[in-house]
Amino acid sequence: MQALRFIAKNAISSSMLLLLTISFTFNTNSARAETINGGKSALANVDIAIVKDARIFAKFDENMPAVVNYFTPLTEDAVINFYNKNYGEPVKRERKRGRLTLNYQQTQQQIRVIISQQNNLRQVDVLVEKSMQK
Repeated sequence: MQALRFIAKNAISSSMLLLLTISFTFNTNSARAETINGGKSALANVDIAIVKDARIFAKFDENMPAVVNYFTPLTEDAVINFYNKNYGEPVKRERKRGRLTLNYQQTQQQIRVIISQQNNLRQVDVLVEKSMQK
């Protein structure tokens, strides 16, 4: 019987410790997000254009550099047209090993869109970085 009381006390203590740890982690991250970038939240996502019905398999858009990777059934030309409408004409266009890389320049961002063929789909990788221009 004494062993059962010990297990029950340990289970309750473990649960309380877990809740306390989660609460502390959440509060620490919230406080840190409020103080980074002069009061702007570091958790505010970077706005990245993504085609409709994209199957996203990786998305890291909370900080710069930001990245989104997805699959789409759209043709390469349709993907190019989508990004040209969103970001203007690319400043550089290069094809290597079957992958097309489009480089766009926005006021405060450099955007690189990489399009490659994956079976019957296109894989699109979008990388957004802070612009080096002032």
